[in-house]
Amino acid sequence: MIENRLRKTAIMTGIFVVLSLGVMFFRAATKDVIIAEAGEEVVTKIEDAREYELKIQAPTTSKGNGSLVIPLESGVSSDSITFEERHGLHQFVLYVKGKDPEFYAKNGVVTDLICIQKATFSPLGDSGLVCLKFWLDGLYENSTSLGDGEIVVNFNAPSGDYENVVVIDPVDELGLKMIPYIKNAFQGDESVKLYFTTLDDTEVGAEALASLINDSGADFYVQLGIDETVESDAGVRTYFNDRFFIRGFGNVELADKLEMSVAENSGNKALGLSSSYKENEKLTTSKIPSAFVTIGNLNNRVDHDKLSKDSYIEKCAKGVAEGIRNAFEAVNPTDSSSEDDALQGIING
Repeated sequence: MIENRLRKTAIMTGIFVVLSLGVMFFRAATKDVIIAEAGEEVVTKIEDAREYELKIQAPTTSKGNGSLVIPLESGVSSDSITFEERHGLHQFVLYVKGKDPEFYAKNGVVTDLICIQKATFSPLGDSGLVCLKFWLDGLYENSTSLGDGEIVVNFNAPSGDYENVVVIDPVDELGLKMIPYIKNAFQGDESVKLYFTTLDDTEVGAEALASLINDSGADFYVQLGIDETVESDAGVRTYFNDRFFIRGFGNVELADKLEMSVAENSGNKALGLSSSYKENEKLTTSKIPSAFVTIGNLNNRVDHDKLSKDSYIEKCAKGVAEGIRNAFEAVNPTDSSSEDDALQGIING
């Protein structure tokens, strides 16, 4: 009996090894790569960097037809590459960690894509880290694959297949700090598509925002930041657009979902909903459910202390994510929630 068990174990181990090798060789053959998103520390390095024109060459072979081909230094792997999608600015940005900071002064990219309007490179110090920036003529999603000494990038217009789409607009430094936590909260969740107006302190105007909302087919628009009111105010306050009425689930309903979730997750007081001030043009001119979540009052000592802690920022970000999910659940109930409602109706007679 023991021999049979050992024999079965050996057979199963052999099968597992074969399958694992098969997956490994398949990945090696296709060279598909998941490139990580750039962290906050990388973004800050480009602020004072000089930009130089990156040469765009027309394809002479099939390489670069319908795609963007970016050369890489020898030895650069996917672990040395990060990216940003700057949706509100229509930019695609890559950070490549090589050895020669002048590599892209001598090596251009290859493409015939007319959607790429301009390209630049910026050496970030002498470490070999380089920022490659591509200006696009509209909103695109990208997919990447790692070839032999090159990255191949494909750009596609939004498919419109997403049922739940939200545009998130960090309006100040604290709003920006929430972005990585919000991304993490939605990691692996394909039920909600996120678009961000910016990932740094570059301001996106009302016109660019309207274009992003239209191109993405967004259902909600959410601003993130802090408040600066009277010193006695301490807590979470959410502003809504009271100048544009939306029948059904509208501005007030979205603001309420966000306020409740952020207050609950952060442990801070919910100060209630307020009409947006007229200077907030992006919020007051929005035609979709919109809200501005403020996670604290900078003028209040208690809130000021909380806003200096990453743990508090993270809790607020989780609250924003939960509020967004709750809002979409109210608009597009899942099958399970519909069944629960039906069951509750039967119970209630």
